[in-house]
Amino acid sequence: MAVITFIGGGSYAWMPSLLARTVRNPGFAGDTLVLMDPDAAALGEVAALGRALIADAGADLALVATTDRARALDGADHVVVTIAVGGLEAMAVDLAVPERFGIHQTVGDTVGPGGLSRALRNIPVLVDLAREMERRCPRAWLLNLSNPLTALTRAVTRETSIRAAGLCQGAVEHVAFLAGLLGEPAGMPPNASVDFVTAGIDHCPFLLELRVRGRDGLAELAARGHRSPDAATPGGGWDRIVGVATGARAGFALWDILGALPGIGDRHFVENLAGLVDDPAHLARYGVARTSIDDRRRGRAAARAACLRLTGSPGELDGTACHAPVAEVIAALAGRGAITTTLNVENVGQIADLPPRANVETLCRVDATGVHPLAVGRPLPRPALAILHGHIQRQEGVIDAALAGDEALAAALLATDPQLRRPEDARPMLAEMIDRNRVWLPRFRSAGAATTRQGSA
Repeated sequence: MAVITFIGGGSYAWMPSLLARTVRNPGFAGDTLVLMDPDAAALGEVAALGRALIADAGADLALVATTDRARALDGADHVVVTIAVGGLEAMAVDLAVPERFGIHQTVGDTVGPGGLSRALRNIPVLVDLAREMERRCPRAWLLNLSNPLTALTRAVTRETSIRAAGLCQGAVEHVAFLAGLLGEPAGMPPNASVDFVTAGIDHCPFLLELRVRGRDGLAELAARGHRSPDAATPGGGWDRIVGVATGARAGFALWDILGALPGIGDRHFVENLAGLVDDPAHLARYGVARTSIDDRRRGRAAARAACLRLTGSPGELDGTACHAPVAEVIAALAGRGAITTTLNVENVGQIADLPPRANVETLCRVDATGVHPLAVGRPLPRPALAILHGHIQRQEGVIDAALAGDEALAAALLATDPQLRRPEDARPMLAEMIDRNRVWLPRFRSAGAATTRQGSA
């Protein structure tokens, strides 16, 4: 019987849906779910919901809640990570400081100054967790949901022997949205009606092929006027974790300019290019919503309220707020069926144009023998490669800087980021972010300083 451990098990944003989808999957009968979080209060509330879900489903599952990470990892078969070091207070700094330098991040958790700052906090914690897994559960898979997802997952596979994959369903959700523009009903592809080929890194993939009932979906979108800077795209997606609208108008404009269609919604993708986050008017032109720290605080409060309410009526929890197929991937790895979905894993040749071993996002097939990336089988457009190579090289350097506590290297890398309006802003901007979040950055302090701790996302 398997042990599935959730590090960040007190996350109100992630855990209710993850638990609902796991509990209702009959393939987990006899398994044990272990929820670990240093926040005992949040952990207790989420664990109560988990037990209510188990009772409501009549599931043959055990649930253990603990604040002891070592206990949570002992003998684990799968480790799911949903943490954000420093929580929303640290992220508030990631957003506020760059804004004073004219950078208006739409999310601030993957690239740009916010993504770099978040990486410096999270990378050492993820690597330390993976090293403890090497001692306590060396054959376990680490499934990472935490951002910056590419850099964190790459740090684990680069620095340790632990097998790791990052799960983000932004690309799949975007394909479903695009298929909807062509008349397809809601649903998560790939499936019998919709298939696609995507390639890139997390929050910066490019859609290379879209087949809708055998037809060329990209050609149809272009024929309907969507490949245009003036495309009036109806509707849009909805990020149910944060509670903000997403859209594709900027992506369609970039398709016209770059000759390559972004494979994720605007909210994340616009942060990969210069000139879109340097003025709120540019974002407003395309209807791109920024996610403020107040949005996130309201979202967390609403998620906690829903957790408490649903504990009394667990049957109402449908599990769709999180589309990441964590339960399905774990079941597939355990030999209980197979699944094809987008994953972020080491590049073993699935994208020939990107560096070997870099963490890349493509479709993968998962079964009892492991994770098998599907070859893209075609070159990426050069404009896409120009964007991707820069981010990959920066992420490799950020891993070095985070583990060494090297502020000079981190500032030099930040100076090359497309979001920087002036390279000379990198040092003072980063210095202020580090200073205000220093409690979460022990490697950037003198010996004997307080150590970092993790909190759920």
